Amino acid sequence: MKLDYKAYCDKVKGCYLGKNIGGTLGAPFECYRGVYDIDFFMQDVSLPVPNDDVDLQLVWLSAVEHEGKNIDSHILAQYWENYISAEISEYGAGKNNYSMGIAPPLSGYLRNENRESNGAWIRTEIWACLCAGNPALSANYAYYDACVDHSGEGIYAAVFTAAVQAAAFFEGDVYKLVEIGLSYLPDKCGVRNAVNVVLSCFKNGEDWKTARKKLLIAEPSSFGEIGGEWKGVPSVPASEKCPVQKKDKDIPKAVHGYDAPASIGIVLIGWLYGGGDFGKSVCIATSCGEDTDCTAGTLGAILGIIGGAKNIPDKWKNGCSEKIAVCTLRPDLLLNVPETVSALCERVIKQFPVVSSASCKFTENGFEITAAGSLKYDENAFYPYQQENFKELLAESPATARYHFPSLTVKVNYGGELVKIEEGKQKRITVTLCNKLYLSQYLNVEITGIPNEWGLVNGTKRAVGIEHWHGSKVSHTNSFDLTFTPAALKKHKYEVVLKISSNGRGEQYFVPVTLINGAC
Repeated sequence: MKLDYKAYCDKVKGCYLGKNIGGTLGAPFECYRGVYDIDFFMQDVSLPVPNDDVDLQLVWLSAVEHEGKNIDSHILAQYWENYISAEISEYGAGKNNYSMGIAPPLSGYLRNENRESNGAWIRTEIWACLCAGNPALSANYAYYDACVDHSGEGIYAAVFTAAVQAAAFFEGDVYKLVEIGLSYLPDKCGVRNAVNVVLSCFKNGEDWKTARKKLLIAEPSSFGEIGGEWKGVPSVPASEKCPVQKKDKDIPKAVHGYDAPASIGIVLIGWLYGGGDFGKSVCIATSCGEDTDCTAGTLGAILGIIGGAKNIPDKWKNGCSEKIAVCTLRPDLLLNVPETVSALCERVIKQFPVVSSASCKFTENGFEITAAGSLKYDENAFYPYQQENFKELLAESPATARYHFPSLTVKVNYGGELVKIEEGKQKRITVTLCNKLYLSQYLNVEITGIPNEWGLVNGTKRAVGIEHWHGSKVSHTNSFDLTFTPAALKKHKYEVVLKISSNGRGEQYFVPVTLINGAC
């Protein structure tokens, strides 16, 4: 399967036009619970509507432009800290953790009530466009992105969405795309359950309102509880199309912050019941309530990828501004915020050969893209430039931080108490070194920052041998423990550093290990 340059450009433009249209359509109804009968914009759309769903992608685009394809969660967290001003919900929790020295994926988990909410899956379009036709690579980047400020279902939803959108550059059938997306998820999770509930309702001939209700009963969401039942807002007063709502007692109260599964289900409701019609689909998604700008915006992006900008009706393309207005960023010259959707798409397209060079063949008219196999997840497939098998990452505890270097990956597992330490209570941290070279290595590890009073077992210097991948029955990984008993605790935070060098090689790597004395 191949995609030419012109078609790719049209699909990228369709992606972000659809995102902008859906996000604008849903904006007035965000955080409210209700069932509506919307068929077009209900508010004044003569000026651009700020949307954090797009804002955050502008930061990731800048990261790719400056750092290239080998970005990971740590690089993204650094860009997040530098350029994202939002301090609310999971955004603020992730940023606060990282500022404390707590690395991803733990930054997305620790003290984060909204870790399974919607902030990550709403920003996956950047990865899909940069990994068009390669869902596995798109999902890998989506994991690195999501774990900065999310965990659990918040990550699963991002992986699912990124895979679906990347596959949509080559596949347009909703059932095949959903099957592709599900192949990247764990066998049991809320997102998978939400998708199955909606599929079942549609196949059984039930209407979208029934599907919405069954979805919210099966996977309750707290998002519509934020504003409560819709009563109208200043920009959109209650009307016949969006009347004042009454509480539906059949829908149970949700665990606060558990929003991603139901939201993905609503995207699918709009997609299935809209029958491929762009306007009808985003309107149904909005009419389901909850996180409306995100559900309609993401669905608009998917449909925009499938059909391209050329197939989005002029009524919708001309209905709202194409200018970009930011609301959660600290703009400067390095970030270089694009002024329009067209300018954003142009910059994204330029980075495709950087991120997906293995899938890209240059031609007289630009480049041609080749899809990666069947598009479904294949544990035996090798995807060039994929840092790791993200399914292993999904199965791993958020207590494990990973650091990627040119010759090795370092994993630091903090254990059940995470980064917390207590006076007189033994702490054990497991460090795993993974060889990325076809060369055997002896690694020298020097541990600094642990007070002498803590009695670090086996001292502060270690030699660790790791074999290479090819021609060896010995694993290319090796581990050691940092075992100690904190004593005479006087500081709120202790910063341990692992200095790692390879015997006979020039590079040196530094891995931070943060320990918190207190409630965390």
